[in-house]
Amino acid sequence: MKLLNNWLYDKKFELVTIISPPFLSVFFVFLFQGKILEINELPIASWIFFILFIDVSHVYSTLFRTYFHKIEFQENKTLLIITPFVVWILGILLYSIHSMLFWSILAYVAVFHFVRQQYGFIRLYSAKEVHSKYSQIIDSLILYISVLYPIIFWHTHIPRKFNWFINGDFILGLPWFYEEIFLYLYILFGILYCTKEIYHIQKYGYWNLPKNLLLSGTALSWYIGIVHFNNDFIFTITNVVTHGIPYMALIWIFGKKEVKKNTELKIIGQLDYKIFFKKYSIIIFLAILILFSYCEEGLWDAFVWREHLEIFPLFQNFEKISSNSILSVLVPFLTIPQATHYVLDGFIWKLRNDNSYWKTAIFGLK
Repeated sequence: MKLLNNWLYDKKFELVTIISPPFLSVFFVFLFQGKILEINELPIASWIFFILFIDVSHVYSTLFRTYFHKIEFQENKTLLIITPFVVWILGILLYSIHSMLFWSILAYVAVFHFVRQQYGFIRLYSAKEVHSKYSQIIDSLILYISVLYPIIFWHTHIPRKFNWFINGDFILGLPWFYEEIFLYLYILFGILYCTKEIYHIQKYGYWNLPKNLLLSGTALSWYIGIVHFNNDFIFTITNVVTHGIPYMALIWIFGKKEVKKNTELKIIGQLDYKIFFKKYSIIIFLAILILFSYCEEGLWDAFVWREHLEIFPLFQNFEKISSNSILSVLVPFLTIPQATHYVLDGFIWKLRNDNSYWKTAIFGLK
């Protein structure tokens, strides 16, 4: 048996930034679980690292795949211009009906987005496999159940000491038997997947290491973060690290490939796209993301949350908004980057029927 050489860009880079985050997050949790379980609130330093530097920053990395990519923007101008306005108007309508309706729908859309990101990674790392339609279906089943079971567990085991965005965003209280049904499905799909993989090894003589590590890491982090522990800090660590770091890494890989294909590529205007994707310019790349993230979170904290003003001195003089009519416009406005990220992510990474797009953009093949 040999390992399938199915890396997107660079094996070492991907092992560190795409494959390892869920395993490292779980390792960190078990290594420091004694101290973590004693913490009632997320420490400010941890909030800065996990929320500001990773969670919110990864949202803005989409800019380099869309609005900052001159060719992509010109080719998809209508979609990229209309989407922010559409999600804002929909947000205003939902929030005007009830604020919890807005947050609940946003939370479930976020879960769907998280699942679809992992599905996209699985498809990328399966691009060079010899597989049938049924094999792809089985891969999808084990991925979806590895996320759905923890979510169903969350909905049937009350109380959980964490939430997605705010308290009450998930509609909890499902009957207990739902959890048992999905647990049996989890076991069944796991057996089916292992059987399929053994069959493939015997038939084709190779094993897809990155794909299997991705599936294992996803299942492990979601189970540990939601089912095994009932802790807000642990949920934040496993959830944010597993999702945010790999996404930023994928954007970086895409940017490196784009620069290699077109050295004259520009950001809107005349700024060279390659400035952000040179050998050591990942620091500039990350700094831009953190700057956007800092400004957004500063506005949230000034007008809505008022929780971390000590790290947002430039925003301390703003008054908290208490008017529900103003919040019904402001809150959806502040979620435009996040909601737009969710929507656009469903379009920009589409695998075309012959995989030619991904072969060119990621693998560098024609």
